[in-house]
Amino acid sequence: MTIEDFIDSSNKADNVDALFALYRAAMEQLGFDRLVFSLLTDHTHIQRPAGHGILVNYSEEWMEHYTKKDYVNIDPVRQQLYAANGIFLWNSLLTETSVTDRQIVMMNEGIESGLYDGIAVPLWGPRGALAGVGAASSAGGVDLRDPNLLSRAQLLSQQFYTAFQTLEAKRLGSTDNAVYLSDREREVLKWCARGKTKSEIGEILALSEHTVHGYIKTALRKLDANNITLGVLRALNMGLIQI
Repeated sequence: MTIEDFIDSSNKADNVDALFALYRAAMEQLGFDRLVFSLLTDHTHIQRPAGHGILVNYSEEWMEHYTKKDYVNIDPVRQQLYAANGIFLWNSLLTETSVTDRQIVMMNEGIESGLYDGIAVPLWGPRGALAGVGAASSAGGVDLRDPNLLSRAQLLSQQFYTAFQTLEAKRLGSTDNAVYLSDREREVLKWCARGKTKSEIGEILALSEHTVHGYIKTALRKLDANNITLGVLRALNMGLIQI
């Protein structure tokens, strides 16, 4: 299956399970037959909370062991997903000086359970949402030195994530659940986040205090917030403004 074929078939998938089956088949061609897809943050735009192993085909034994040991809270792969700019190798984390003995034990246990040649792909969505894929081989022998192979894995994973969000939006009955703020509404909320009063914001933006109040009122209505503090928090969480 080429990347073009996967794009076409994934865009036509009827449901998430069918999409994941297509993704598994495409990644298996690269040598990665073990996958776990997680939402590392809440995905408010599709009303899905954060969760580990939303879709997974790791062995049940390993997943039960992982849960029993509470590895989700120390997993260095998960931790690195928050900071990584792109795809990375699991074994690259073992050379980090910050890795703990327990984390090393966890990763060695993963290998013993049949998770060889592990990679991870951070996937960024709208409003600051973050998801991630862990992929491994049950047989080993994947050439992780091949940059083209890693690029294909990155592209397949990004397309899978895009199609996943589209299907989840359709499940909600809408393909567009985003909150849209005008440039002026964003600017006013940004100054609110910095602790400025309506009067001070008016002076900064050369607007009347009444006009500033109007922008804030409209923005809060769009954000479904009944006060400025809540509105600012929601705008920050959605990535609509930055302090």
